[in-house]
Amino acid sequence: MRPLLIRLLTLLLGLCAAIGIAEFLLRTFGKPTRNLGQLYFRDADGNTVGKPGDAAMVAAKKLNLIEELPADQTPRQRYRFAPGAQFWLCYEDNDVLRRDWLDARGCVAVNINRYGLRERDELRPDNKAAAERRIVCIGDSFTFGWGVPAELTWVRLLENALRPELGDVRTINCGASGALAVDEYESGLRTRFGAFQPDIVLVTICLNDLIPSSGLFVMGPAPQSTGLQLFDRIAAVVGKSQLDLDPDFPWVDTLLGIGEAEGTKAGLYGTDKPYAAMWQQGAPQKSLIAMREWCGAHQCKLLVSVWPFLQGLGANRIYPFAKLHKMLATFCQQEQIPLLDLLPVLQPLSAESLWVTPADMHANPRAQTAVLPAIVDFVRNHLR
Repeated sequence: MRPLLIRLLTLLLGLCAAIGIAEFLLRTFGKPTRNLGQLYFRDADGNTVGKPGDAAMVAAKKLNLIEELPADQTPRQRYRFAPGAQFWLCYEDNDVLRRDWLDARGCVAVNINRYGLRERDELRPDNKAAAERRIVCIGDSFTFGWGVPAELTWVRLLENALRPELGDVRTINCGASGALAVDEYESGLRTRFGAFQPDIVLVTICLNDLIPSSGLFVMGPAPQSTGLQLFDRIAAVVGKSQLDLDPDFPWVDTLLGIGEAEGTKAGLYGTDKPYAAMWQQGAPQKSLIAMREWCGAHQCKLLVSVWPFLQGLGANRIYPFAKLHKMLATFCQQEQIPLLDLLPVLQPLSAESLWVTPADMHANPRAQTAVLPAIVDFVRNHLR
């Protein structure tokens, strides 16, 4: 027994020493962990601007890419990409991630037309042909196609799918053109987007248009630290993600109940997600009704689609925001506004497989293609 005890003690001491050395090296030389694929910008000539991880607005200001909207075109101070702006959205680590829609530098081109839209120059308010039908697509970055080439966005793919059957159909991408909340979509329709003479106005809502969030997701509580970086990093790899939320917690009710001061302090409200625009304030509901009335007065049809948060999706996972989808569906049904919920389409797919990069949870080309058949059927039935 004594030799065995000596061996076990030696092994234990060696293990403790290894842990101690690893902890020392991590604290001394280790770099903070980060998600792969941090965003950065390049100007039209390909020069890097700012540094990866900079806020989009910071980089855009450095490039002089943005302009402030006139006060009569928005319910609050809002900026849009300036007419004629050209730049590149780029991502680190593409040698590892291998996103095949990005170029060799990990970049995708963005060209803004004279109307401040990520759209083709030949589509103008004053040149709609007699037999042409237009679908004006309004929304945020999920409509804009953040991190995705323009030709691979669902907006452009919708046009390509409808034209062989229905003839001269054009889609107009009005995504993220100074409008990031539902009441801003409504003011944009009245003051700018409606000038394109739509036959259909397709408004795309993301859940961060309705409830406070940490950008494109809702983050669960951070795991408690063990006090050792080594063990904390191991736990981060093998443990539960903060995006996998407790299914028994009333997430929707709790988020809807967060007041302005509390939510602002927590970073859940801000410039991109103002308290005044949230569902519990009634702003999205009033704006949808106003857009329906505008469409009725201009002989076109209002359609609404809703994207889920790209978290909690996939086999054996729980999506905790279904109640909010039902609330929106009930409202639209009462107001006779056709609604397409994209949750059933995306729920079987792994959320991670739908992101542009792990550091950018916008919808990638796989997500754009996945929702396309449902959007095509939805629009086709009303366009006929």
